[in-house]
Amino acid sequence: MPLLPLSIVLLVLACQTTAVALPQFALLSGNRCSNCHVAPAGGGARSDLGWYAWQDVSIVPRTSSALAWAYDGDESNAFFDDKLLLGLDARVQSTRSAFSTSAPRTTFPMQATLYAAYRATDGLTAEAQFNVAALRKAPNSDKAIRFPGQRPALFSVMYVPDTGWPMIRAGMFRPSYGMRYDDHTTFPYSIVTATSRQNIVAPDWGEWGAEVTYESLRWLTVSAGVFGSEGLSQLQLAGTNGLASAVTSTSPTVVGRAVVHQKFLESVLTSYVGASALVNGEFRMYSAFAGIGWQDNLALMLDVTQADIDSRLTSTNVMAELMWQLATPVFPYVRYETGISHAATIADADRPPAVSSIVLGTQLFVIPYVELRPEYRIWDTDLEGYVSRWNLQLHLFY
Repeated sequence: MPLLPLSIVLLVLACQTTAVALPQFALLSGNRCSNCHVAPAGGGARSDLGWYAWQDVSIVPRTSSALAWAYDGDESNAFFDDKLLLGLDARVQSTRSAFSTSAPRTTFPMQATLYAAYRATDGLTAEAQFNVAALRKAPNSDKAIRFPGQRPALFSVMYVPDTGWPMIRAGMFRPSYGMRYDDHTTFPYSIVTATSRQNIVAPDWGEWGAEVTYESLRWLTVSAGVFGSEGLSQLQLAGTNGLASAVTSTSPTVVGRAVVHQKFLESVLTSYVGASALVNGEFRMYSAFAGIGWQDNLALMLDVTQADIDSRLTSTNVMAELMWQLATPVFPYVRYETGISHAATIADADRPPAVSSIVLGTQLFVIPYVELRPEYRIWDTDLEGYVSRWNLQLHLFY
């Protein structure tokens, strides 16, 4: 199933690099994800460097007379002789669906995740996270509101035998697949049709398993792992014959990922290029990603992801984003996405196969640990003409 031809047009603006493991952050700062996070593929608990890098990023500085009292004694996210690391990510979103003209505006918690990591020895670290928002109940129901495969809690143990050795990681956690994006509404790792967008890889998706990651070479990250599939088996595709699971829960999930990091012109230009694969029986997902950055100024990234289920579905998503670091706490951006789905059984098989979206937005760090993200989204869906929506996210992090 070849990837379909791509046409990417990007203009003017660009995205910020928040304190989470964004590809933009890698390009603008020249760091790998593991430089700022405990986990090698990014996301989750932040390391000392990840915390220090963003503790003072804000429009209103913590030293101002109005804020100084609130940050008194705020010197580190490490405690007990730097053995314990604590953190959080909390997000609230206000949005309207682009697939209906009468869709109401809703405001809801996307995430309320607490992180902890404990460095037992120089080579042994345990980490865990718990998303309180995943316990939110549906109206008039005892059922929690979750994406298929989403886990309220994830945890793992990471062990590096010695300097220069690979890291061994085991537990229930998100396999190192693709790049980690903090916005759950982006096209990668989802099935997008003219009438809906359905996550394949849910926020906080995790499986029981183990993986090995090698990063001893400064320019290379390679990982491979074997996992269960109970989380992936929760993915239900809507078809003409009803709902059907995308994978069988008894099949193992095999994941591999490789990323090359390079700097040029005395580290003024940064870059990464990589690919990953996830295979579970008839279900396969592949991604290729690349980015180039002008350090502390601009970054451009591209992601192409294809999901395939034998004789049932082929879905290809393309995302491109151009970023401009206008000022330390102000990062405007533009993102272009397109999703192309061909299916024999899903309910939208008779709809136009291609859907596109353009997002214009800015990430504003108003005060330390508080980010506002206003966006203007333009969709080309099954509705007549183009559909535009305002969207707002509030992000609290530590």
